[in-house]
Amino acid sequence: MNNSPSRKNLKHSITKFGKGAAIYWTLDNAAIIMPAVSSERRTFLFRLSASLDHPIVFSAMNRAFKRVCRRFPYFLVHLRRGFFWYYLQPVTQLPELEPDFGPANIGMSLKDKNRFLFRVRLRGNRIACEFSHILTDGTGAMIFLRTLVTAYFNELGVKAEPDSLPEWINLDEEPFQEEYEDAYQRFYKSSIPKVKNKPLAYHIKSELLPPGQYRVICGMIPVAELSLKAKTFGVSINDILVAAYFSALYKLRKSELSKTPVLGKKPKPLLSVEVPINLRKFYKTRTMRNFTLFALPSMDARFGEMDFEKLVKRVHYLMRLKGDEASMAIQIQRNAGSTRNLLVRMTPLVIKDFFARILFNRLGEGMMSGLISNIGPVSLPKELESHVKRIDFIGAPSTIMKTGASAISWNGMLYISFHSLAKSTELEKLFFRCLASLGLHIKVENKGE
Repeated sequence: MNNSPSRKNLKHSITKFGKGAAIYWTLDNAAIIMPAVSSERRTFLFRLSASLDHPIVFSAMNRAFKRVCRRFPYFLVHLRRGFFWYYLQPVTQLPELEPDFGPANIGMSLKDKNRFLFRVRLRGNRIACEFSHILTDGTGAMIFLRTLVTAYFNELGVKAEPDSLPEWINLDEEPFQEEYEDAYQRFYKSSIPKVKNKPLAYHIKSELLPPGQYRVICGMIPVAELSLKAKTFGVSINDILVAAYFSALYKLRKSELSKTPVLGKKPKPLLSVEVPINLRKFYKTRTMRNFTLFALPSMDARFGEMDFEKLVKRVHYLMRLKGDEASMAIQIQRNAGSTRNLLVRMTPLVIKDFFARILFNRLGEGMMSGLISNIGPVSLPKELESHVKRIDFIGAPSTIMKTGASAISWNGMLYISFHSLAKSTELEKLFFRCLASLGLHIKVENKGE
């Protein structure tokens, strides 16, 4: 597939406009809908954190933080509401480090006009970066965290050589124009056929936790064990995780169905799991904004649950079919194409917001029973590997799916965190029981609510 952007696409991909005090940045194509559908619970905040081998030295971290922030000017913005669109207003002041108390990814309101869309929180030996998806995706946030950790150790006298790492930001360089771009617009193709909408999916039945609570249950699994098990099935580690998620959904729905009265409303039969795909593996770009879409493997629960070997094989083929470049191009065509429509562009924001909420529930999380996002293995300069004991990834809260999972690998261990607004923990239990039944050694910890 020819991925060379046209001149028109390059024009649409530019996000920085104006001069001097009048400079503003447009939201990228994935972020456009988020301000309209966000709430006190649906914050769109996600977290990446690193636990070090010592209590963090605040003065050194503060110096590193200020230096790193200046290198990422596209993150130093406040969200503003215009007549037709939301936009990002750059600011000259720098954010402050915050104490890390209370639940992850909660307590940041977009109604606060003078609030940064990310925060860095410290507690003991842990540094946690929480980003709004309005700013960036997991790749952009991980680059920021890696850069910050490296800068911090440099302040302590531990010199690292990160040049050999992929997607590395040099603090001594000026930002590249490509770091600002809306890559969805850059690689948009009008000739791609339109995506077909899926029916509404099954969602777990559970009351929500009280406001202000967000539960995280983390499982730790040796990567070597997972890799060996994946090889026996002829699939990837991610296929194993997605299949275990489907197995849990099958069992959970079956349990709910058995408790449904004869004339009661039965749970929907479609099981769909959102699996984010980093588009940078298909399209060459240095963007630090969002550039992620998703594969959505689906199964009809009315056919009954299959044994795990058949299930994981089905997931394997569905992921290759739903997660390839052609499938991603179809999603880009739908999402980026709609923002080029003159009628959409000229519609006042108050009307856009109304329809955005409807579309998000129907074409967004309404089609998804759950989510499993796997960033994969993290790389740091070799000089720092012994100083970083653990890296965690906690996804954004959802009031519709209620529960999702985020995975990351570091130093031979896979950390998979279930993040939930639901009171029920049955999904998490069924997921880990499924993996344990494969002979995998799993350590599970409840990080509270």
